Amino acid sequence: MFKSTKSAVKFFFILISVFTLCSCDELAHYQPKKNVSLQTQSNQYAPELTAKPLLRGVYSDMNLSLDALDNPEKADFLRDVLEGLVVYDQHGQIIPAVAESWQTQDNQLWQFKLRQSAKWSNGESVTATDFVQSWRSLALSNSPLKQYLQFMNLAYAQDVLAGKVAVEKLGVHALDDGTLQLQLDKPTPYLPEMLAHVALLPKKLGQDHSFLMNGAYRVLGQQGPFITLEKNPNYWNFSKVHFEQVVYQKLQPDQPVTGMDWVAMPAGSTWGNQQFPQLCTYFYEFNFKDPYLKQSAVRTALVSMISVQNIVQNEKLSMLPSNSFLPRNMWLEDNSEWQANVVEQLLQQAGISENHPLTLTITYDNSGIHPNIAQRIARAWAQSDLIRVISDPVTWAQLQEKRQKGHFQVIRSGWCADYNEPSAFLLSLHSAHPDNKMGFKNAEMDALLEKSLKAETVAERAKLYDQIQRVVKTERIFLPIFQYTQHAFVASSIAGFEIDNPTGVVYSKDLYRKTNSN
Repeated sequence: MFKSTKSAVKFFFILISVFTLCSCDELAHYQPKKNVSLQTQSNQYAPELTAKPLLRGVYSDMNLSLDALDNPEKADFLRDVLEGLVVYDQHGQIIPAVAESWQTQDNQLWQFKLRQSAKWSNGESVTATDFVQSWRSLALSNSPLKQYLQFMNLAYAQDVLAGKVAVEKLGVHALDDGTLQLQLDKPTPYLPEMLAHVALLPKKLGQDHSFLMNGAYRVLGQQGPFITLEKNPNYWNFSKVHFEQVVYQKLQPDQPVTGMDWVAMPAGSTWGNQQFPQLCTYFYEFNFKDPYLKQSAVRTALVSMISVQNIVQNEKLSMLPSNSFLPRNMWLEDNSEWQANVVEQLLQQAGISENHPLTLTITYDNSGIHPNIAQRIARAWAQSDLIRVISDPVTWAQLQEKRQKGHFQVIRSGWCADYNEPSAFLLSLHSAHPDNKMGFKNAEMDALLEKSLKAETVAERAKLYDQIQRVVKTERIFLPIFQYTQHAFVASSIAGFEIDNPTGVVYSKDLYRKTNSN
């Protein structure tokens, strides 16, 4: 179960529909459509600039129907041909893209200066109006992704999406061709980190109604299951794009991937040779309305009885066992050590004894890995004579309903973030946050979270996040189990990526082929 807008947005993407590039039966070999020969550099691991394309294996029909975005590999395809205000670097950090700079005085009114060299594939300039029209189109669409406009606190987004006010009221305006202004309904200091989302890519049609592209690549054509992209000569950072061509090949689930350069989440029995962390965590929530679970001593006892390494053993799942609610790239201190506590003493402090044991109902999904994990947790807790555990396996829909209504004691949960910043996880701990279904209320936590929204610098915000994380750890708000990872197959000759990137976004423009030159 993944919560809130973040979960709805994570794997459902939308843009406008123009035309579809469908794949057909597999061809034995791909032949490049044109010969390109560029001089290679002499570094030991220099990019090899030759006609050999980057071959990316996918399992879906790639298309330019922008409202057909329903999985990450389709989003990767669109990120190759379209570019937004910002992009991720190889470590998953935000860097300028179409917007070369931005400024704000109050974290609520933002101005983005667009680079003059940003062009569409027909040579026209990318303007602030292009973004305004694209985001308004998203707001008027039927896509679940339009909720992201509200999630990023864009002014009037809620009323626009509800049809209460005209779309022109939406807080995105073109001050001139090169200046985009965003008005938010509350201070959001991490706004730039939110702008790399695929939902916010600009869209534009040419005068002949053709699909225009402003990314590093443009579509060259299709041959069977192969869709070929070529370097976009109008791309502002053309000289830094290494591959002349990128080929997306549709694979069958049982097809070997060893001939590919890049395959995210290989299907079938292939496990991949690289493991990327994801901005997704798996944990159990406590109900703070329960008279026992609201006590820190009880939660500390329960959490200290669990060794996450033992809980996830033998599960064939891409994961990193974790004692933290946050992904590892957001840790401000080492959270990997398991610490034992005197469980019986902690429980007895709460008035729990053999004559008055703690009865716990653990609610979890009745399919997949969830029963195994839940049963191991239950067995660990049941080792104490002071605890009685009742298992409550339910369907995923029932799990959602129980959590929404607060009808649980301990419940399986999870969180996936849409942007790489601690606020994507921590804000849900505010007592007034709609996703805080645990009933957790802590005045110190609320004050720290509210201060973080007003922090003037990244360093100041980081200090507040550090204090927030210490409260989370001290209060044992969650029972963390693991952080999700994503396996990928990457050819040994491919470089230009970093294994610590937790965003799941790797642009073809950043990749290159290593070569050993004499």
